Amino acid sequence: MMKVNNTIVISIGQAGNQIAASFWKTVCLEHGIDPLNGTTADGQDPKGNWSAFFTRLGEGTGGSYVPRAVMVDLEPSVIASVKAHSGSLFNPASLIHRTEGAGGNFAIGYLGAGREILPEVMARIDGEIERCDNVGGIIVIHSTGGGTGSGLSSLVIEAVKEKNPEIPVLSCAILPSPQVSSVVTEPYNTVFALNALRRTADACLIFDNEALFELAHQKWGIESPSVDDLNLLITEALAGLTASMRFSGFLTVEISLRELLTNLVPQPSLHFLMCAFAPLTPPDRSKFEEMSIEDMIRSLFANESVFAACQPMEGRFLSTAVLYRGIMEDKTVADNALAAMRESLPLTYWIPTAFKIGYVEQAGVSHRKSMVLLANNTEVARVLDRICANFDKLWQRKAFANWYLNEGMSEDQINALRSSAQELIQSYQVAEESGAKAKVQSAGRPVAVAPSVLPQAPATAPAPPRDGGAVSLRDLVDRKI
Repeated sequence: MMKVNNTIVISIGQAGNQIAASFWKTVCLEHGIDPLNGTTADGQDPKGNWSAFFTRLGEGTGGSYVPRAVMVDLEPSVIASVKAHSGSLFNPASLIHRTEGAGGNFAIGYLGAGREILPEVMARIDGEIERCDNVGGIIVIHSTGGGTGSGLSSLVIEAVKEKNPEIPVLSCAILPSPQVSSVVTEPYNTVFALNALRRTADACLIFDNEALFELAHQKWGIESPSVDDLNLLITEALAGLTASMRFSGFLTVEISLRELLTNLVPQPSLHFLMCAFAPLTPPDRSKFEEMSIEDMIRSLFANESVFAACQPMEGRFLSTAVLYRGIMEDKTVADNALAAMRESLPLTYWIPTAFKIGYVEQAGVSHRKSMVLLANNTEVARVLDRICANFDKLWQRKAFANWYLNEGMSEDQINALRSSAQELIQSYQVAEESGAKAKVQSAGRPVAVAPSVLPQAPATAPAPPRDGGAVSLRDLVDRKI
């Protein structure tokens, strides 16, 4: 029998830990594990491949199940709240915090307090890795807008990959939006974090608060959505994304994180992903308003459903994974609907087969049937371009620059990090243009190609290699440019 892939979840900063607490509660319920003490009813084994995300403590019927989790923050309040609401579920040694916080400043998370806490965090991560039979991957949940979520997350991802280059690391990054903003320096923090996510993470799945706010407002009918509402949407997607790692069955083979990323990342420089979830009915109405398979698939690919403020159908899909879960009354209907949808997608000629489908019979907590779309789509450049434009508005006036300069960053470093983000945007623009041009040539007849709305990358610019030739922040810090 094949070994189950063990996945470790690291959550960093306020948003990361709030989402992780919600995610672990959902995952416990799906596996039949009590989210307050880690036990199961009558000492039965949990459902599914529980060892993918849990370690077992004790033998026989008295055993309990501990999440493979490390939760970190530079201030204590969120970790204290997690402790208060999760009973004895988590190992207390895996809940790590300091007292000061990062004050919304990437430099404190990356250069200051983050460096002080890093040895303790790495010791806990190493301990979790040692407890695994077969490490399948590490998921890091964090927001790029806060100082801890941007700076400390960059530091941790770099340290993990340096020590364990063979373990795939997926960053689940919440990108900021003025609609739900709490920190005026969010564009700075996000652009600085992008450099580490681009150079070091194996893939980065973005959750764009701008889009999530609109989804909660339009689809769930919430007048002014709260952070908790947005976190619930993210939890739904993460539970769906990991279901194929946590359950296998008649129609299902386990899809490891490594396998998923191999399918979704056609070349290392293009590893920023977006997702969508269906049905987007409010969880409390889901059993009364079930969608057909065909409607769910149409909704999944609709521009207004994606968890990123962009228009995927206007860009190019480089690769796609559709993960379906729930009772599959008619697999043929789903397969046909997906095949029809695939025909209408703006795919890229040089990656003809990148369309992966996974089935998990175990339904989620809120929906009898649900689907998650993971897409590597060139429209991600539009989301990153928006954040860079907000960065430029601040940086042109050197607004709040002293926050970063006083913590040891230099103007040259900041300009280099902004250039790195621009190279990332351009690599997606080049991919979009090459996909569109080749489509025209292969058809053998002229076809009007819509010009890119974004500023054009130089026609001769090749997609940059993994590090894009960009200087890493660590190099800059070490060289004291």
